[in-house]
Amino acid sequence: MSESKKKGNDKVRAFVFAVVAFFLACILFLLSACITLRLTFFSNDYMKQVMAEHEYYNQVKDELKTKLTSLSHASGLNEEFVDNFVDKLDLNQEINNYVDAFYNSNSTLIDTITFKQKFRAAIDEYVEEQNIEKSKVSESAVEYLMNEATEIYQNEISIPFFSVAANYINKLSTPLNIVMFGLAVAALVLCVIIYFTSSFKHRAFRYFSYAFGGAAISCAVIPSVVYISGFIEKINISTRSLYNLFVNYFNGAFAYFWFFAAAFLIISAASFFVFKRKHDKLVKGHH
Repeated sequence: MSESKKKGNDKVRAFVFAVVAFFLACILFLLSACITLRLTFFSNDYMKQVMAEHEYYNQVKDELKTKLTSLSHASGLNEEFVDNFVDKLDLNQEINNYVDAFYNSNSTLIDTITFKQKFRAAIDEYVEEQNIEKSKVSESAVEYLMNEATEIYQNEISIPFFSVAANYINKLSTPLNIVMFGLAVAALVLCVIIYFTSSFKHRAFRYFSYAFGGAAISCAVIPSVVYISGFIEKINISTRSLYNLFVNYFNGAFAYFWFFAAAFLIISAASFFVFKRKHDKLVKGHH
């Protein structure tokens, strides 16, 4: 085989391996994205973890007290009534039940019947403690107050778009697992192809370095673009509790991308180090 033809074959081989390394980088990025989705958006434990770590339950409680206090003042009730009533509510459990129902394919409707019963009982107790004659209590006014309080409670517990997102979460959960498995197998197959079809094994590690380096850059791009644009902080959400939940929820999800970017970068650097050592050793062996 002539020298020129050998060089031509080497260039074609290098181009083919570069293409394979590119596809491996894409597959690694997609696999990391799918794993991130599985560990965050498709996990009720992650949602409840974010809620617990960032005081979501207490913020909802404070907001509920504030809004019910405004309502009670307009109805002639004192602030102590609201404090006692809200403190008796197990908001943590109610919110967790709401989240669990969302992820377990059950109804995402909030249990307002129990809330109404407790609110009515609290009103009756208040009337008795204040020595107010029941004949002077307007049943229609109590009913109106109870309905208004229930609406406030429902708005505070509910999370926007949960009911819509539930349909996609439940339908895509199994397909996501299949896609993750397929991507993992594809990545393994490409790694095997690169390693066992390389004439010189040190070159395989060079392409591994390219592939994992490309995957690291891809994983870092998404959170970087979002942070630079300030999209998360600029989002317009009505309540402080939901705003903080939204920001911390997505920041936690992006942290997984940073983790994968760091892991891929370490593997890329290690592969390049192995490539250099094997290459230098091979060069010395020829001299």
